[in-house]
Amino acid sequence: MSPAGPIDARAALTLERLAVWGLAVLALVALAGLVVGPGADLRTDAPDVVEGEFDAQAGAVTLTHAGGDRLTGTATDRIAVAVTDTDRNATTTVIWANESTLPVGEGAQFVVDDPRVDSDGDGDFHDGDATVGFHLEAGDTVAVVWTGRLIGAPETRTEMLATVTLVTGTSA
Repeated sequence: MSPAGPIDARAALTLERLAVWGLAVLALVALAGLVVGPGADLRTDAPDVVEGEFDAQAGAVTLTHAGGDRLTGTATDRIAVAVTDTDRNATTTVIWANESTLPVGEGAQFVVDDPRVDSDGDGDFHDGDATVGFHLEAGDTVAVVWTGRLIGAPETRTEMLATVTLVTGTSA
């Protein structure tokens, strides 16, 4: 046996190891690029998908998922609605969705109603999905607040999806 035979086998084994380690490093760099690179910016913006409409006669604000990202339990912890009575500077917060009621997709609606109006005439003044403890009127504000952690984001965030100022006869 020639001394060149065993040396060639060792050299081939070393080259093979270097190739495997090189591919592993490339894979890690690519993964890190997705998490903290330009692609991460696309996944760390909170969804922006809510519109609101105030019906003063019915005493209700209807919030609608108007399109875009579906809000799922994967990224969303909860969607809260904070209604502020500007006359008294008092705020009531109700939950639109949480882990038990997600997902919320396009077309989904959430109605917050005024406790003084029985809009469907059934004798129950709680006609919406949630009721606040004050009269809804022009000038009051409704804020839809999303809390969650999107893929690639380092921690849970809270973002305002929409703020609606109640104006009689118009939508915001």
